[in-house]
Amino acid sequence: MNMKRTGYLLILSVLSGITLQQCYYDNRDDLYPTQADSVVTFADDIEPFITGSCASTPSCHADGSTLPVLETYDQITANIAAIERRAIKTKTMPPSGPANQQELDGLQKWIDDGMPNN
Repeated sequence: MNMKRTGYLLILSVLSGITLQQCYYDNRDDLYPTQADSVVTFADDIEPFITGSCASTPSCHADGSTLPVLETYDQITANIAAIERRAIKTKTMPPSGPANQQELDGLQKWIDDGMPNN
């Protein structure tokens, strides 16, 4: 009886070892990449975000404003310290409330990547 039990335990151990080696654990970061993991471009991400959130009317940062105009790459990069401070750090811009976190993460990544004009 003891020999039979030892045989079952041996078979169970071997099968468990094979089964556990076949397990695959998905990495959440690989399955669901964040904006920070992807390429952020000026043309596709930053310009539409700034234009829609900051330079939408002359009372904000559009042409004709008394505030810094934020419509072109050069205007945006010239004011990037203030944009980063107000939009990302203190979240006081836009005045309607902070942008969504994905847009802010994309803006921060673009800044961290050296603000490429792509």
